[in-house]
Amino acid sequence: MKKFIYLILLILFIFSCNKKKLNNPNIILIVADDLGWTDLSYMGSKYYETPNIDKLSKSGITFLNGYASSANCAPSRATMMSGKYHPSHGIYTVSPSERGLDITRKIIPVKNTENLSLDFFTIAEMLKSKGYVNAHVGKWHLGEKGHYPKDQGFDVNIGGWESGGPRGGYFSPYSNPNLENGPKGEYLTDRLTEEAINFIDDNKDNKFFLHLAYYSVHTPIQSKKEYSNYFKNKSSDKNHNRADYAGMISSLDENVGKVLSKIEELNLTENTLIIFTSDNGGIRSISNQYPLRAGKGSYYEGGIRVPLIFSWKGKLEASKKSYERVSNIDFYPTIKKIVDY
Repeated sequence: MKKFIYLILLILFIFSCNKKKLNNPNIILIVADDLGWTDLSYMGSKYYETPNIDKLSKSGITFLNGYASSANCAPSRATMMSGKYHPSHGIYTVSPSERGLDITRKIIPVKNTENLSLDFFTIAEMLKSKGYVNAHVGKWHLGEKGHYPKDQGFDVNIGGWESGGPRGGYFSPYSNPNLENGPKGEYLTDRLTEEAINFIDDNKDNKFFLHLAYYSVHTPIQSKKEYSNYFKNKSSDKNHNRADYAGMISSLDENVGKVLSKIEELNLTENTLIIFTSDNGGIRSISNQYPLRAGKGSYYEGGIRVPLIFSWKGKLEASKKSYERVSNIDFYPTIKKIVDY
């Protein structure tokens, strides 16, 4: 890829043709889990409802050819966090790489590691060196104890550990050593947003980096009952038709909206860069990504093309659609270029 995303951003705003140095923005990186390219109403879905993410799309640049660097979660997140390709960090897949039947395997499984090495200067460590306060909230999946977010440049870690899914499900009590149980029946997506908003409130006068990594919409597919009941009574189609999955997407969207509202309430919109994406494509058997082929785990388009939005009020053009091919490996150099400007 010859063009990094940061070149696009610099060309688009050149900081309003104003030669003055900008104050470094707050950065909120929202990463959904297993959310497919077509799993949003701004992408044309008539079944899923995402009014808040649609609003975010209208406020900035929507990259219609946004890609995850991998077709499943751990390697994609490792690349995003380190800014390094897979041969550098050694995380190629969700371990073990020998999964499946030997008889169906066409190639020799690659040696794989589960821990993102502490030798890498992560995006959080880079921002910390620039004076940022950093929080990780939600899914980590980049290594065992000793390789958790606080070992990789984050000041706060809420919910991040080695598990790739919400062990124990989406309703409290949780089976997560880095997340205290809430009231019985509390919904995980709501709780992570509450923690994220508390961090924003506590650091509204600081420069902060919030990595809000929702577990949703990773399996198990568990929606709030009232949300899934709503979608059971809505017309669907052959590609998008699971009421419980649609309910999970609605909860995700609702909580993204809460974060956006908090930023507006604190008058931080003009000094906050918000990025929204997914770690890989959707699961085809749950939500078919037609016209894309296949889904999560596959390196056809359905497995790696993902939603991608960049929004920064007053700095990025609103309602802009870009067809430039970009990847989450570009986030690190993009953000570094901005904070170094």
